[in-house]
Amino acid sequence: MKKLLGITLGIMTALGGFVDLGQIVFSMQAGALFGYSLLWTVVLGTFAIIVYMEMCGRVAVVAREPVFSAVRDRLGFKLGLGTLVASNLLNLLTCAAELGGIAIVLHLLTGWPERLCLIGSTLVLGAIVFLFRFQWIERTFGLSGVVMVVFAVTAVALGPNWHAAAGGLIPSGPAGSGESLLLYAYFAVCMFSAILMEYEVHFYSSGAMEEDWKLKDLSENFMVACFGSVLGAFLTVGLVMLGAMLLMPAGIFPDVLSAAPIAGAAAFGEKALFLALVGVLACITGAAVETALSGGYNLCQFFNFRWGKNRKPRETPVFTVSWIVMLVLALVIALTGVRPLQLVNITIIFSAVLLPFTYYPILKTAADRNIMGEHANGRALNVVATILLVLVSIAAVIAVPLMLLTHGGKP
Repeated sequence: MKKLLGITLGIMTALGGFVDLGQIVFSMQAGALFGYSLLWTVVLGTFAIIVYMEMCGRVAVVAREPVFSAVRDRLGFKLGLGTLVASNLLNLLTCAAELGGIAIVLHLLTGWPERLCLIGSTLVLGAIVFLFRFQWIERTFGLSGVVMVVFAVTAVALGPNWHAAAGGLIPSGPAGSGESLLLYAYFAVCMFSAILMEYEVHFYSSGAMEEDWKLKDLSENFMVACFGSVLGAFLTVGLVMLGAMLLMPAGIFPDVLSAAPIAGAAAFGEKALFLALVGVLACITGAAVETALSGGYNLCQFFNFRWGKNRKPRETPVFTVSWIVMLVLALVIALTGVRPLQLVNITIIFSAVLLPFTYYPILKTAADRNIMGEHANGRALNVVATILLVLVSIAAVIAVPLMLLTHGGKP
């Protein structure tokens, strides 16, 4: 039972990362523009996040070293501090986008004003995080997010073109002009980067230590990383398929969040629409929690302050104040009226640029036999992880130019 409940860490991490506001939007837009042809980015991103999530969990168990301790030790204090500031700024903007998304979904469910939904949901969210222990936070948001499976079920029920979908697993550029190729590359980078968002590994590594995993739990670490990531990939594929089947033939480019639950309910009607809205709400709420807590985890791990949701707040004052401040500042940003989808465009590109500064320290630490002993990476894993790091670095270099050339992915 403990192992089964432990899977919720992987579920929450994957759904909060795979199927957060950014991935929901970019997946359906990718399907609407390019059909099934970008499904390969989901497979590649899923494989990459499993590899790196397993490594950061293993490092947390064996070396008792969370991600931002590795960032400080491997990058040095100055570069590590720059990475900390940039990562927490990214967490802040992502959290603001997720809070805005929560308000939109609650407005659709209740009809209440979005501003009221925004303030009320943030207060409730803060109270839940403050009062709940880590295990109940991950189980509450992890298991509730499984409702998102309605999107995958709807996609299958609508009868996708399985031959075309299988073809989408092989990278191939779109037919058309150079502008189409640039747009295709932009969405490929965005979907790949959205799956590998930094806060996923920050939260996962910290969660492994919050739950006090031991060496005997290393097999559970691998199982959790795989199960959660594959589930997230399954749902993401469903979103791409819905975009390809429902939006592409109609020439619709979805630039509002409400398009997603409507598409998710296309095969089953009103009851499915309610489930789709609840599923979206659960996933983006989980992402808001992950980003707020990750802000506190990162700061405390870098400077060696005491941290942990399973400790009393008075024992971890810096950690408690930092995640609360993160949530409050995110609320302030959301209250300015900035559109959540505008923030999403910024955060996905920002994340792509920062990815190497998080993933390189994880690889170096997991491969270090002086630290990891017999649990260090084998040669084959080092080769695979290095290839993935090269791909991550290429995405980091081309992300901003692609955003500028495509005007933020506008068709």
